[in-house]
Amino acid sequence: MNILTSKEYYDKVLGSWLGRVAGDFVGAPVEFQPYSLIKEKYGDITYYPEPIDLNQVNDDEMYEICALVALEKHGINLTANEIALEWINLLYKLNFTAEEVALKNLRNGIWPPESGTHNNFYFDAIGAQMRADIWGQIAPGCPEITKYFAEMDGCISHAGIGVEGEVFVAILLSQAFFENDIITNIQNALNFVPPAEQSLYTQMVNTSLEIFEKYPDDFRKARDALIEYWNDVRKNKLPQSGIKGSLSESILNRKRKMFLKGRHSGVHVLPNIGIIVLSLIYGVQDKEDPLGRSICIAAMMGLDTDCNCGNIGAILGAQLGAEKIPSKWKEPLEDTFSTYVKGYEKWKISELARRICDIGKKIVNEKCQDIIEILE
Repeated sequence: MNILTSKEYYDKVLGSWLGRVAGDFVGAPVEFQPYSLIKEKYGDITYYPEPIDLNQVNDDEMYEICALVALEKHGINLTANEIALEWINLLYKLNFTAEEVALKNLRNGIWPPESGTHNNFYFDAIGAQMRADIWGQIAPGCPEITKYFAEMDGCISHAGIGVEGEVFVAILLSQAFFENDIITNIQNALNFVPPAEQSLYTQMVNTSLEIFEKYPDDFRKARDALIEYWNDVRKNKLPQSGIKGSLSESILNRKRKMFLKGRHSGVHVLPNIGIIVLSLIYGVQDKEDPLGRSICIAAMMGLDTDCNCGNIGAILGAQLGAEKIPSKWKEPLEDTFSTYVKGYEKWKISELARRICDIGKKIVNEKCQDIIEILE
């Protein structure tokens, strides 16, 4: 049985959110910027690329705040519909791709899991993966419970490998409370998504591990190999049709093809999990600042950088705990977090962590008694 004290648990959840917010501010200035432009303008990123505006809102965490509100309001045995209801009640700005479609579906009375597929040609975009962190935070060291919550949340707006992304990243975070070796963590998390012969997601993670083995000292060569692999996958392997909804099949297929072939393909879950895996493995080689190096590498690799840097910061922040995160990343945040969630726009990161811990203790006591104990 794994054991955490309440103090240790809080320190790791706080570290996870500090890492998450720090990652946002590293990744946001370069989000979807051309890879060559990021390299030319910023070179080797080692700190926040641009000055921090503490009032700036990132859309990625809004759904995790809704999840926390749903857990507090409806209890730890909540349903996907109850999470979705908080989306309807609380979200009013900065909703994109799959989440934007899902919100429209929900407001028209189409509930999970149909809300994640109806007219939704973004069902395998990054959105579910980006909001995975909270499910690992509330179920530390309990991957089965983490998977249950992540699948419940994911189906609100995604399907297939889109949901697999939320499961995988949530489990990386859950395991990070006790597992300090990142490759072991990645390999163990693969046990909770479909095997490679059934999943393009698993194939992408495995390919990323193989690319690292080929280029262990050069993340830029690894990035080139990853994008080459992704370009082949999106052209030849991803489903082009099969989405159902009120729009005609020809319109849905055309929109799906535009998504996969155009600039918006940078929000697809597959290349971004490749970047997360590679950035984690390269970054943790820096023994003095593995979190900082990992989020900076992810920023330099491009695509959906704020999502990727945020997930990476959350995973390594949970592994390290707040006390071990260098002050260069923590102090500029001033314990402040802003969001566009109605009634929850301003937070202390420390208060957010405390509320998540309160929920997590209930889940551990009720659902994870044989796996983990949190001592007062």
